[in-house]
Amino acid sequence: YTSPMRFHILRALVVKEVRRHVANKGGLVLCGLLIVAALLLTIFNPTKVADGAAGGDLIGGVHHCYVDFPTESKFIRELKDRVPANLSAQLVFRNLNPEQIDRPLVSSPGTGAIRLKEVRDTAGAVEQLVVEVWHPPGDPGAMAVYEQWFYRACHGIYSARLSSSAPTLRDDDLWPVEEAFRQLHQQSSTLVPKVTFQRNGLGAEPLDYRSAIATAMVVFALYFLCCYLLPTMNCEERERGVLLAQALSPASPTEIVAAKFLFYPVVGMILAATLAGIYNPSVLSTLFFWLSLLALASGFLGIGMTVSTLAKTQRSAFMGSMCYLLVVALFLFVCNQCAIPIVPLFAIETHGPKILHAAITQKVEPHHWWSLLAAFGLGAGWMSLAAWLFRKRGWQ
Repeated sequence: YTSPMRFHILRALVVKEVRRHVANKGGLVLCGLLIVAALLLTIFNPTKVADGAAGGDLIGGVHHCYVDFPTESKFIRELKDRVPANLSAQLVFRNLNPEQIDRPLVSSPGTGAIRLKEVRDTAGAVEQLVVEVWHPPGDPGAMAVYEQWFYRACHGIYSARLSSSAPTLRDDDLWPVEEAFRQLHQQSSTLVPKVTFQRNGLGAEPLDYRSAIATAMVVFALYFLCCYLLPTMNCEERERGVLLAQALSPASPTEIVAAKFLFYPVVGMILAATLAGIYNPSVLSTLFFWLSLLALASGFLGIGMTVSTLAKTQRSAFMGSMCYLLVVALFLFVCNQCAIPIVPLFAIETHGPKILHAAITQKVEPHHWWSLLAAFGLGAGWMSLAAWLFRKRGWQ
């Protein structure tokens, strides 16, 4: 016969967990840092650059491009007028003196430069334009969007000087090729047909790095509470005899386990929802998001309880959590590289980030509901395994 759970005992056990974690300053600092990171990710948008050509320092790329010139000529003023709105915050024009313009450029990470030098003849007319593109070491493609803008703008400026009816250039990086064939066609339309180009993307959408980072922080918040703090705190109680004292108290084993089940996933879900809400407040009003949090939290809770029952010391619990994380990461990586089907579907880490990313970006499709159902099933399996192990050896 199992006595029903008593509210006053559950409340005392939950309050005990709260006080233990309030005294754990390191955990509070890490939670605070996660919130600060989410705020910075929302306030500063390092990847909001035209055509997805630049990222922030976190993911590489160029988030600011300097246009350096020694004197502000008519060409520079026309160039400023041709800066598109989506690049206005990233392009910075700098008037440098002749000594600075000839020095090697040393710049901070995430920045590049286009240097312009106009060589004039004795009459003062420009006879040569020297263009220098300075890109991050080993990553010339990071400046692609800025180079495309400059070449297109420069071509438009000189074409307008030659003719008032300058041709309109296309907006992608195929415009130089199409322009070259257009000129050949104009020279001899009988020998060279009119050539046009088009580029079509695949069905999959490009990865949004900001939403991916936000999803990673949400998953980490749940993992930190349920798979790291829970095992280490449980083993600390076992080492200090607190767990044995609880077993000898009026609290039943069911009430002890229920208190932990109430505290860790709830706090983890609150922290995860806070991070997701900072990034996208509208996600908090969607049912799919809360179901995804619940499914992943239940799975991580089962994993954390399994580690805590198998580990005998706090140190072994920490190592067990880290080893589990590494093993799963390597397992999923190998399966992805070797194109191994079906097997990765038995890992909750396959479904959790996928459904959370869909919820955060609010792009939920029918197959995401199947992933959510699979996550609930795997979470139930981990919870059952944890409950069985805890009953067998939870007090040892």
